[in-house]
Amino acid sequence: MEERRRFSRGRFLRLSAMMAGGAVLAGCSLEEGGSPPGAKKGGGGGGDVDFGKIQAGQNPELEKLAEDWKPYDGEPVELSVWMYTPDEKSLNAYKKVFEKEYSNIKLKYVIYPEESYVTKLNVALQAHNPPDVAIMEEKAWMKAGLVADLTPFYEAWGISVADFAPGGVGRFTLEKGPKQGIFGVGDFLAGNIMVYNKDLFDKAGADYPPTDRSLEWPEYAELCRQVAQPNEDPTKAVYCGSAPDWGFAIYGKWLFGEDGRRVIGNMNSKEHIEAWNVGTALVRDKIAPGQILNTIPESDLFTQKGTAMVWTDFSFIQDFKAAGIDFGVIPSPVHTGSLSFVDTWTTAWGTFVESDHHHAALTFLQFMGTEAQRIRPKVSADPPLSLKVANEINWGAGDQTKEEYLTVLEAGAKPQVFVPPLPEGAWDQAEVYNEMTVQGETDAEPLLDAAAKKTQPLLDQAWKDWDALAGG
Repeated sequence: MEERRRFSRGRFLRLSAMMAGGAVLAGCSLEEGGSPPGAKKGGGGGGDVDFGKIQAGQNPELEKLAEDWKPYDGEPVELSVWMYTPDEKSLNAYKKVFEKEYSNIKLKYVIYPEESYVTKLNVALQAHNPPDVAIMEEKAWMKAGLVADLTPFYEAWGISVADFAPGGVGRFTLEKGPKQGIFGVGDFLAGNIMVYNKDLFDKAGADYPPTDRSLEWPEYAELCRQVAQPNEDPTKAVYCGSAPDWGFAIYGKWLFGEDGRRVIGNMNSKEHIEAWNVGTALVRDKIAPGQILNTIPESDLFTQKGTAMVWTDFSFIQDFKAAGIDFGVIPSPVHTGSLSFVDTWTTAWGTFVESDHHHAALTFLQFMGTEAQRIRPKVSADPPLSLKVANEINWGAGDQTKEEYLTVLEAGAKPQVFVPPLPEGAWDQAEVYNEMTVQGETDAEPLLDAAAKKTQPLLDQAWKDWDALAGG
């Protein structure tokens, strides 16, 4: 189970004892980097990070910049930009254009492993020495007032939060949306979609699934059973469909309700139980791939025509085209009676209240919210996060795959319901999945009833901890 972190202002995150180094993105190559500011030599020890001691939320320099905004034109400065799992092609394109336009600002991209990224930033924040720009991976940084609110700058930059796709905006806003503040800007819109092989559907005589709506799980399962060609030898089987443990509740509302505060009646709803029952049956019956995915990524299995439908994101589209697959794009499956849904996201770039070079950092963030929106679709498969720009450049026109993707996004892209990180001991979807795909359990109801019962008090506590972050 992914580690959950419990938040409070005085007890925020337990630091890892291991402090691995980072890397610097220079041109198109990666070079070894050092540990983040504030890390102890030879690795830092554990201990609670008390962000209550960090001045948060107010910075006269930021207020003054917002009142009379103009891009940075001062002495030469180097901006540290922290990230993980970078899209090098896009970042290098940004760097080339940005540094040509702002010759007095140099970008230093610093990359850390995803699994240690949050720890690196917590160390830097505790040392009062955060980077100039970073991916704002933890919303608790925003809630605690450690991240600069860009709301007044959006207006100065001539952009509006309404210009951007809601699913992406949800990555850099809090539980009540932009009215609580805008703590970043994104440069692209990614979506968690389904892709199906038309030739394998034709061979099975099955109708293509719709592009403009999500299939409900029973529909999805029935279609998969029409197309799949099970075989005891997994190398000869043709699977159909994805049924991962996270797929049955990819929309947080199904688990936690409209406000993210209630699992009783949601986690153990008849619709969620049904999704688990019909979805895991696909794995047990070898219709959908199961343990074979321990030996091959599902996207590779699709590329090799070993499965007729796969859950993926749009960045893999070029691989499927290169493999010569005639494919279609559809939204992900949903609970019975649910609206269509597609999980969407972006990279949330922002700056901290205690960052050193605010003016230059904000100039870069302005660039990301404006010019980068037009650069990104030229160098990657993804559309810009700005729907306004996407319409202006007529993104996807004449490209059937991109046009289908837009239809899918229009049908299902919605912001996620916010839920604070849960303490340890909450439900573990991997355990339920193991019970139903390996141990042979066929009814999810008792498992989800027990999971909901033990998770509700932990969710209540998580919300108390979360609300305390802004308590001062």
